[in-house]
Amino acid sequence: MSEVAVFEFDTIRYDHELYSWEWNKNNNLTGTNKKTGEHCFTWQPHGSQFTIVAEVPEKCLIIKIKQPEKLDKDAVLKALGFDKSWVIVSQKVK
Repeated sequence: MSEVAVFEFDTIRYDHELYSWEWNKNNNLTGTNKKTGEHCFTWQPHGSQFTIVAEVPEKCLIIKIKQPEKLDKDAVLKALGFDKSWVIVSQKVK
């Protein structure tokens, strides 16, 4: 990712009875608003991640990361003072 939007909002206590809960094809638990049908929550048990789905506000901090230039391998090795003796290749003998 080279861009991220940063914002905060006040958290509230959500009434679980206002949402339909079901497991999706990726084995994640999703919460959908019963009145609007809007997807509101996703719980990924394999990653222990709970996501509250929210709209990104117009006024938020946008951070963009500039892709760095590719490093020249030979210049980096030279700057490190690399010596071929650092690498030892051996074969396992039975």
